[in-house]
Amino acid sequence: MGRLGKSTTCSGLAWDEMLVLLHNLKKDGRLKMYLFICCGSYFGLRAGDLLRLKWQDVIDRDDFYVAEKKTGKTRKITVNASVKEALEFVKARLMLRKKYQPGGFLFANKWGGALSLSYVNKEFHKIVKQYNINTSNPSSHLCRKTFGRRVWSQDNHSERSLIYLSEIFGHASVATTRRYLGITQAQIADVYMKL
Repeated sequence: MGRLGKSTTCSGLAWDEMLVLLHNLKKDGRLKMYLFICCGSYFGLRAGDLLRLKWQDVIDRDDFYVAEKKTGKTRKITVNASVKEALEFVKARLMLRKKYQPGGFLFANKWGGALSLSYVNKEFHKIVKQYNINTSNPSSHLCRKTFGRRVWSQDNHSERSLIYLSEIFGHASVATTRRYLGITQAQIADVYMKL
């Protein structure tokens, strides 16, 4: 929740920019945020739902189910090859340090509990500054919006993709999904002009 009178709208990243960020985070050993941004951008889950995931929920799986805290709905998430690779990479590093716990949180703090949302948001502010990323109001929502924008662009900015995203995100309407992704009427008109 944002402060009164302050804009809390977070923009997503272009997919290529997100991939470069993942590369840099991995190279710099910032594994928690590397994995968080990877999972968030490929799964499209809310940050709170990501933070509740445990290793046993996702490791060595092709898919898993998550009960979304906000909506109470259960979603099936498919784990693609890029996420599997990231999971294996981080797991191997944790095993070397004897910090891998199969029943432990995927995004664990130093005491073994789940990272807090405020910690993740502070890390996003640091990352944006450190890696010179141009995004407004960086927060944990950045990944979910990056996912949404990617789905929309991969399907040639189609109405169909907005319907899918509306269902995935649990939005009441496609109009809500458009606003959520920051899709303006000018962008929609541009889609028609490119046909």
